[in-house]
Amino acid sequence: MRTNDHHVFLSMPGTGALGATLARSLAEGQDALTAAGLGRAVLGPVASGRVHVDETICGRAAAGMENFFPLAEARAFAFARKIRGPVGRLVLPMLPLDALYPKLWRAQAARREMPAFDALAPHLLAEPRGWFDLVSELIATLAPRETILLVDPTPAEALAALLPEAGLVAPVAVEPELPDTALAMLQRLHRSGITLPARQLSRLVAFHLRQPQPAPIAAFSELDAARLRRQFAADLDQLTGLPCVRVGAAPQPVVLAAE
Repeated sequence: MRTNDHHVFLSMPGTGALGATLARSLAEGQDALTAAGLGRAVLGPVASGRVHVDETICGRAAAGMENFFPLAEARAFAFARKIRGPVGRLVLPMLPLDALYPKLWRAQAARREMPAFDALAPHLLAEPRGWFDLVSELIATLAPRETILLVDPTPAEALAALLPEAGLVAPVAVEPELPDTALAMLQRLHRSGITLPARQLSRLVAFHLRQPQPAPIAAFSELDAARLRRQFAADLDQLTGLPCVRVGAAPQPVVLAAE
């Protein structure tokens, strides 16, 4: 990679604390980035930065459930104009749609009233856009020298893909998912127009974490989930057929000890 390249990690809704954990690791490793000649890590399209963690291109969870991030291409174009330089690595975390859509629903259900997931499932299954459409648009717009797709990565895997030269250590992200019984309770409160203060919400979640959980509140049927997994595999196959696209971080070179 060239020294003036911008390396970009796109933080996706549905991946929990991954983007925030990565951003924190980069902020704490600024000296290592400078020593490796990689430049400053920043949030978003800041022209003076060289390593970017961006959550605006894809947008929030609702954008994923409404035409699968339809504004990403236009936002990527604006991003490219702001950084005013070539993109070296573009790193994008991914999830199969049978896992991603429920996570997007859950992320919104924690904050506001939502239709039942079962009522939305037919619309989601009929959505013509998918990962191939999104990623191919981003590649065409940002023109990265290399695109790395990561399926449900850990923070360490994301760092290794984005900046293998830096040797940064990522903390283990621990973010327990809201239990389904807590989400069901929050939906009832949202429908009644009730918003809990942060402390009371924390107590509610802590209580429900100790309770037995029913069947998932947001999930596809087995047949529909299998169909979405096949679609995801087909999208990955198409994407890896594009130039300079791979799935997973490159293996680290083996260093042989001198005799």
